[in-house]
Amino acid sequence: MKTQIKHRFHERGATLIVVLVMLLVITIVGVIAIRIAVTSLNIATNSQIGQLLLQTSDTPTNIFLNKSEFKNLTSVMGAVGKAINDQADPLSRGREYIFCYKPTQALQMGSILDVTVLIPPNSTDPDDTKPTVDTTESNRSGFCNLESDFGSAREAVVTQVSIKYINNTDPNAAPGSDLERGTDSSKDASIQKGKVAGRVRVTATSILPNYSSKDLVDVQKECIGDATSVGYINDNSDDDLRTKKTMADCLTEFGIPVNTQIQEIDLKTRYVQVSVPT
Repeated sequence: MKTQIKHRFHERGATLIVVLVMLLVITIVGVIAIRIAVTSLNIATNSQIGQLLLQTSDTPTNIFLNKSEFKNLTSVMGAVGKAINDQADPLSRGREYIFCYKPTQALQMGSILDVTVLIPPNSTDPDDTKPTVDTTESNRSGFCNLESDFGSAREAVVTQVSIKYINNTDPNAAPGSDLERGTDSSKDASIQKGKVAGRVRVTATSILPNYSSKDLVDVQKECIGDATSVGYINDNSDDDLRTKKTMADCLTEFGIPVNTQIQEIDLKTRYVQVSVPT
């Protein structure tokens, strides 16, 4: 009788162990499945974010290149025209003309009334040196508001645009002096003459502010700028600025996804070389 009782207790103990092992296996399989699902979701989300930011940052450049008329693009009432026109003053060279892309509002894109002019730091300044605002040329309305200046009704992406004039190798060179003698670069073109020559660089940075690890008010002041503060430069493509911290760098430090598209636009008008430039 005692032997049978012990045998029964042994069977009950083995059943408990088997059940615990099965629960452990099921738990491990469940955890692995959840991790795989989360990883797949993160991959899909990152892909969607990247595609959304890429398309949004590419939009302002596409408007400049394909939808804007030349006379409107080079008008001094716009950011591009203003950047070109200001090159007559050597003190204005190298500056950024920034504005916020707001397609949901009835505003002209890049209107000089909504542009802020930034004076980049000197090449000898520390890499985290911020630019200064040229208050004689602009106001502070060019800074995007991370909490309201969205590019669509989805209220997801904010896009900051920077226009910068690219100086010629020889700033004193006469217009058209880089053309081959005896050639007509405007042959077969609908426009045979022009008055403006220049090359600008458009830097468009799309931002997903809702991913910020800190309060957006603090991010606004530190990275972009507002009525009382200034953020970092948008464009560090020039040789003397390559190591300088940018607005995109700052936003990334706060965990905010960004995408920056850089496009150089040649606005050099068509000239006929008839004599050697003096």
